[in-house]
Amino acid sequence: MELRQTEQATVTVLKRMENSLDSLEQMSLDSINITDKLVTGIDEIRQCAEEMVGCAESDREYIMEIIKKLLQELLNTAFTVNNVSHELEKETIYQRDTMESIKQIVEFLYAMTEE
Repeated sequence: MELRQTEQATVTVLKRMENSLDSLEQMSLDSINITDKLVTGIDEIRQCAEEMVGCAESDREYIMEIIKKLLQELLNTAFTVNNVSHELEKETIYQRDTMESIKQIVEFLYAMTEE
């Protein structure tokens, strides 16, 4: 590999790494927002459960329907966070591969300066 090719490879690898870091940053923010939804949903279910303790039987059915709806929303949110986690895992692997490419470029440049 010549110096010009190494320069082009370096630019490409650094651009990939920058894009990957942007993706990781966005996924981290998405994870925070999703987990906030989970916390809020769990708190709403807790509140419904407390309301059921002292309410009339007729109201319990209504509260139970609300709880079922909230649980379905939580399940959907859990699937979303699961998908984000898998994407984070992929990006992390991509970062590791990019790091290996950078190491190879640096080793090549050091080898060239030693000649």
